[in-house]
Amino acid sequence: MSKKKEPIDIDWIEVAKIGMPIVGPFVQGAMWYGFANIDKRAQALSRFIAIAEVIPAVDLNLPKGVVLASMYDGVEDALAIWSTLVETLQEIPDKVKELVEETKEDIEELIPTKEDILPDAIDKQKFLADYGDCLNGYNRDTPSYLKNDYSKQLYIQGCLIRKGYGIKFIKQAIRDFLL
Repeated sequence: MSKKKEPIDIDWIEVAKIGMPIVGPFVQGAMWYGFANIDKRAQALSRFIAIAEVIPAVDLNLPKGVVLASMYDGVEDALAIWSTLVETLQEIPDKVKELVEETKEDIEELIPTKEDILPDAIDKQKFLADYGDCLNGYNRDTPSYLKNDYSKQLYIQGCLIRKGYGIKFIKQAIRDFLL
């Protein structure tokens, strides 16, 4: 006789309470970044937020995700304002100014471009060849009594997903949206 194992009882509300403070700022940031890329006024506000958050005396009390996305989008402007701020303050010793300049240069070296981060584009010639291969496979493998538009779509879509085009199309959509 085999004993049935008791199902694991997971309190998903507690999991959400633990996970949301971690995931929440990234979701907010992604939504703000997308909105800032759609609307020019939101992009200007995003740049203002990035510049204002650099100044130590200014705290806009915005959600962390909005500040994160604004800093990602406007890091070059924020670094320029930071340099101007350091140059205008006379009370700062030269060593601190040099340290800030070195830090700024280090940050500028680490900033990737959008093209570095985004996935590679889909090769259209390869996709058309793979689509043709899937279509030939459908015609070769499917019996005539099962051939119809629905089975053809299902077979070709399944074939393309097996070839990795499901995630590639999602990445291409993200790439097209951000560029």
